Amino acid sequence: MKLDRALYTGREQTYFKHLFLMKYLERGAIIIGRWADAFTFVDGFSGPWQTRSEELKDTSFAIALQELRQARDVARDKFKRDMKPRAYFIEKDGPAYAQLRKFADEQKDVEIGTRNSEFEDAIPDIVEFVRGGGTSNFTFVFVDPKGWTGFALKRLAALLKLANVEALINFQTGFIKRFITLSREEFEELFGDTAPLDEAGRLAAEEREDYLIFEYAKRVKAAGGFAHVCAAAVPRPDIEKSHFHLIYVTRHPKGVEVFKNAERACVEVMPEIRGKAKTRKREERTGQLELPGTMAPASRYIDERRDHYRGIAQHTIRQRLMATGRLPYDEAWAMAMSFPLVWESDLKEWVREWGVRIEGLGPSERTPKRDSGHVLVVKKS
Repeated sequence: MKLDRALYTGREQTYFKHLFLMKYLERGAIIIGRWADAFTFVDGFSGPWQTRSEELKDTSFAIALQELRQARDVARDKFKRDMKPRAYFIEKDGPAYAQLRKFADEQKDVEIGTRNSEFEDAIPDIVEFVRGGGTSNFTFVFVDPKGWTGFALKRLAALLKLANVEALINFQTGFIKRFITLSREEFEELFGDTAPLDEAGRLAAEEREDYLIFEYAKRVKAAGGFAHVCAAAVPRPDIEKSHFHLIYVTRHPKGVEVFKNAERACVEVMPEIRGKAKTRKREERTGQLELPGTMAPASRYIDERRDHYRGIAQHTIRQRLMATGRLPYDEAWAMAMSFPLVWESDLKEWVREWGVRIEGLGPSERTPKRDSGHVLVVKKS
């Protein structure tokens, strides 16, 4: 499947989000099709909103169903398995729900449940629907709210604790300064308690975003007992500022691989799309069309953010290694992958720079690998 960029003009951040979702499901659903009898996609804030396609092609739920159908076909043809696509869509707005329900009723080859309510209120029904997929069911929960309410962590935990579940949560960071203006009750719903609110209030503005992102990610991971958590940064299309972060949780390293591949696919197209968005905005401001082929100067924002997160990741992992003297490579990898815009190639570069001994390498091996029992060991001076 290929997203139609023309449908996202003026809302490029939604394009990035949908591209991320599509790339994850494009590969992830096929991997799941090797063993699962069913794949259940849960969309907690379905909409549709601002769609420009009569067929709703530029909506998260339509994109997800398309990818699940393709995965079903691959599982049938390649793995000789019958993976059943299933979905549950929730939308509280009446007119939007009417569109959503009409779309769902037209899908004859997928089992779909819908509900016109708040996402939190639907969670007991979602849990029941998920369990209806059987013991060999995989569930992917997509939480994409407009703000910071409606997905209280303590209530969301009922979904996160289910077997064979992963989740992708849109954590709005575009207005990070407003986080400390939330009431204590609102903050407790979002994070599970108010301790991060007090800490965030003591931090400088430039530190606050990182703290809240990583603290929230840590709490989502703990709420579902996940082995891994990752975060991806999505910038504003027209200015040098973050728009939101996507928080992903999984119990399997293969999920991390798929997530990071999806992240890189989005990063590759960001410069071009953001350049066009800036050009369009400048034309709207000046009232003058620019020459064909003219584009806004290349932005260093993504590179700067990558350098920023690489620095934090490298410091964090090295600090753990120096404190313990030895660190399993798999653990170092999981730590590195939890940061936005950090790749495994970065970790291997740091290992070479640190000059540590790698325990467990085979006769012909020079670099550490996952799932091989390799351990980073600080050399004694």
